[in-house]
Amino acid sequence: MQTHHYRTRPGFFSVIALLICCLNFIQTPAAQAAEDWKDITSPLLGRLTNSGAKLGYPGGCSGVVVNRTNGDVTIKVVGLGLWRSSDQGNEWKQIDDKTISGRDETAWATSADQNSPGRMVSFSLDGSAGWTTDGIHWKKFTTLGRNWDFGSVDWASPDPKTIIAAKHETNPPGEVYVTQDGGVTWKQLAIHVNSNRDKISMVGTMTATTFIYSKGGGIERSQDGGVSWTKVSDANPQTRIPVLFAGKHYLGSTNGLLVSRDLGANWKEQGTAVNIWQGPFFGRDEKEILVVGKDGIFVTRNGAENWKRVAALKKKESGFLFIPNWFGCYAWDPVNNILYVSAMGNPVYKLQL
Repeated sequence: MQTHHYRTRPGFFSVIALLICCLNFIQTPAAQAAEDWKDITSPLLGRLTNSGAKLGYPGGCSGVVVNRTNGDVTIKVVGLGLWRSSDQGNEWKQIDDKTISGRDETAWATSADQNSPGRMVSFSLDGSAGWTTDGIHWKKFTTLGRNWDFGSVDWASPDPKTIIAAKHETNPPGEVYVTQDGGVTWKQLAIHVNSNRDKISMVGTMTATTFIYSKGGGIERSQDGGVSWTKVSDANPQTRIPVLFAGKHYLGSTNGLLVSRDLGANWKEQGTAVNIWQGPFFGRDEKEILVVGKDGIFVTRNGAENWKRVAALKKKESGFLFIPNWFGCYAWDPVNNILYVSAMGNPVYKLQL
C-alpha cells in the first residue's frame, strides 16, 4: 500500500482557527435570538378597541406585577385599568372594579406585597390610582393633579393605611406626599426627590411613622412621620421603593443587594456584586431572587452568593423604551419561570427563562 503524505502551507491551521472563530461569532446572534419575547396582550387590546373602548395616551400597556405564589400576572392597560391572567397571558379578566385608570410612568407604580401578593397598589399618571388590601375590594386614592410616579405602602401592617409617594412633574420637581388614611387625604412633606430618571430617587414606608428616602446623598430616615430626617447610610439605592420580605427590607444598588433588619436604621450589603434597578423579586424563599439592571436579568438560588445572567433587557420595538431605570416594567413568575415586561405604548411581552 502506498502512503501519501500531505503537506500544508504555513499558517493553514491558523486560517482554520480563524474560520471557526468567525463561525462562532456568526452563531452568537442566533443564540441571543433564542430569547423569544412573545406578545401576549395585542389580542386583548384589539378586542377592547373593537368593542369601542378607548385607550389612553400613548396606548398599549404599562405596569406588570406577578403573584409569586401562583404565577398570576396582572397588567395595566393604558386608560382601562388592571387585568389579570392565570394562564400566562392567554385569557384576561379586569380585576380593579374600574377603580384604576391612566398609565404607569415607572416600574414601581404598580406593586404587590411580596409576603401576601394579593395585596396590591397601583399609582397612576394622568388617571386614577388605588389599592386593595385583600385582592378583591379596591379603594380609589384622592387625585392630586397628574398624580404619581411611584410610591411605597406600609405592607408590614396587617391593616396598612400609610403610604408615601413621589408626585409627577411638580414645581419644584420631586414633591413627596404621605397619607395616613389609605389615600383619602395627603400631606406634602418638606423633602424632595429627583425626578430625572437617570438620578437616584427613592421613598419608602417602613411603619406608620418611619420613612426612608434618598436622592443621591445616602439613605435618610425619619421616625416622626417625615418631620425630621437623619442620615443612616452612605449607600445610594437605584431601586425606587424598598421591598419587604420575610421580615427584612431590601433595596438594590450598583453593587448588589442592600438589606435592613431593623426598619431601615442600618443597611448592609448582601452577597456578591450585581447592578440592580428593579427587584428583588422573590421566588420560593428569600434565597431565590431575580433582579433587573443595566446589564440584564440575573437570578440567584443561594441568597446572592452568586448570580447567573439569564436574559438581556427587552429591546424597543415601538412606544417607550424598556429601560429598567424608569419606563420598563419587569416582573418574574417563579412558579413557571417566566419573565414579563411592559412599557408605555407597547404590548406586554413574556419570556420563558
